[in-house]
This record gives sequence, C-alpha cells and structure tokens, in this order.
Amino acid sequence: MTNIQNNVNISNGFDQRLVAHVAELEQQLNNPTKSKWVTATELLERGLVEVPKLISPIFQRVGVAAVVGSSDTGKSSFLRQMAIAVATGQKDFLGFEIKAKHRSVIYASTEDDENSTASLLSKFNRGQRWNYDRYKGLRFLFDTEHLTQTLDAMLTEQAADLVVVDAFSDLYSGAMNEGNKVRGFLNEFNQLAQKHECLIVFLHHCGKRTEDQAPTKSSIIGSQSFEAKMRLVIELRQDFQEPMYRHLCIVKGNYLPSEYKTESYVLRFDENMTFHETGRRVPFEQLARPTYTESDGQGQYDSLAELIAEGKSQNKAADLLGISKGYASKLMKKYGSVSNGNSEETLTERVETLTPY
Repeated sequence: MTNIQNNVNISNGFDQRLVAHVAELEQQLNNPTKSKWVTATELLERGLVEVPKLISPIFQRVGVAAVVGSSDTGKSSFLRQMAIAVATGQKDFLGFEIKAKHRSVIYASTEDDENSTASLLSKFNRGQRWNYDRYKGLRFLFDTEHLTQTLDAMLTEQAADLVVVDAFSDLYSGAMNEGNKVRGFLNEFNQLAQKHECLIVFLHHCGKRTEDQAPTKSSIIGSQSFEAKMRLVIELRQDFQEPMYRHLCIVKGNYLPSEYKTESYVLRFDENMTFHETGRRVPFEQLARPTYTESDGQGQYDSLAELIAEGKSQNKAADLLGISKGYASKLMKKYGSVSNGNSEETLTERVETLTPY
C-alpha cells in the first residue's frame, strides 16, 4: 500500500472516531439519566487531603486554568516551555515539581503556524541540545475548528496530562462581556478536562491600562465570568526597570494558601526565549509604577528624596516614581538637593531592599 493510501486510511479512521465521539456527547446531553454521580462516602474513601497537582504546588491536575498578561511578555513562550517540561519528562518546571502521569501534552495554537513553531522549538533546543525524539510526547494542533470535539478524540486516542489553548480570544467569537456565553464556552472545556482527567490552560490577555498597576485578577480583558471559571489564574508581566526579567504572579488560586498570592516569582527571560528561575520574589504592591501630576510637587520631592536617601540614583528614583528625569531635576532645584553617588540599581538590589531573605 502506498504512503498516500496509508495517510487516507489514517485520516478516515480519525474522522470516524471523531464522529463517534460527537455522537456519544450528543447522546449524553439528550439522556440526563446517564449523568455521573458519586457519594460522599466514596469521595472520603479516596483519602485525599489536598487537591492533586500536575505541577506542585501551583497547577492542579484536573480542570481549567489561565495564564494572562499584556502583549510581548512571553506568555506563549512560558506555556510552550511548560508543555515541553511535562512532555519530555523533566522533574521540575522553574523549580516546581512535575507530577505527570502520561508525559503527554497537546498544544492548540491559533497564533503561530507550523513553520514559526518549528523555528521557536529550534531556538529553545539551542540551550538544551536534546535529541529530537525526546519531544515526541508534545503534539501541536493548528486546525482549531471544532476544537473541543477534536481534543476529545485526540485525548481518547492518547491520554494527556496537559492541554494548552493559545489563545482564548481567537477561539471565543462572542462578546467578552456576555457572562453566560463565556461561561458556556468554558464549561465545554472544563467538562472535557474532567472526562479525560487533564488540565486545560488558556492563554488570555490583560488590559493595556493595567500594566502600571499592581497585579490583580480584575485586569483580565472581558467578562468576570472568565476569571470566575478558572481555578488558577497567573499573570505574567515584564519588570518595568529591567526588561529581561518577568514576574510570575498568582492572582487567583482556589487551591493555594494566601502566601502564594502576595508576591511574584522573579524569572529571567533569555535570548532563546527561555525562562529561568531566580529564587527571588517581589511583593505585588512593589510592581505598580507610581504616577504623579506636577501639582504634587512637594510630595513628589519628598518621595524622590526618600528613594535617593535609600541609595537610588536620581534618574532611577524618577523612573520608580513615574516622572521624567528633567522634572525630577526641577524638583531637586526647587525643593532641595540630595546628593548620591550611585548610578544604577539592579533588580537584585531592588528585591533585596524590598523583601527579607
């Protein structure tokens, strides 16, 4: 049999399985008596004290989650690296333990095509130098029409630990502020995650105006229903002083204690678009860029002088306060002068100033 015949047979077989799964879903919807239920006794007999995790202690094993952020923060790179870590059998992802069962991931991409993804994978592998066969557990899906049905068929054929959907806004065609429609759309994916016992992570965006504010789940574009459906929401943002650093901020975590949701995890983002852990954290309130108007002259001067007294250069203090360097000089001339010999401040120094270790 020729290769063309083989490919036709494989395609036909997949189409038949897809049709069968669609029919099964329709039958379940039309027959509510087949709904699955379980008693409290059976749940208690499982002996679970904590929610099972895929990447401990942050990402749950089953359900829906989201990674959000403004443009050019590296969200897709972060999720692709996470997918690679799970699929290639790595022990951890950025210092967090991986507890994968299948070492299998599906990445549904609406933003990058096959060639651009191939290029990005090659760039990532420059730093790893792994044999290409090591990546076989990662499947990319570029045709996202009828996505839930296709994923159902793929997950039935081969189980996966993780499904990445990049990006939500390209798939959801309704109005973002229509909560019922957003919930209905996401509920299909949540049911799929429950059926196949996997985690589905959506990439979504934050509003441009929120970049200078402290991280919060309210910065997500669209309906509050998106955030409400997620059990975990992570905001990824660029450091406003040093562009090579990113802050991983857990703005919602239903299964996490509060200490995980008050400080960012500082990551370094290198030229190969790969993230590296630094072991440092920064309080959320320190990630907001202060803003002032020129009518606040004395107050601005006091803040400027305080930062300079702490060891910041005048220019660095101006950046931290969100005012121009020229206006900072005017403030110093008008209200006083504080001398300081430091010229630059690194993120490491700022973190050590803000948080004890």
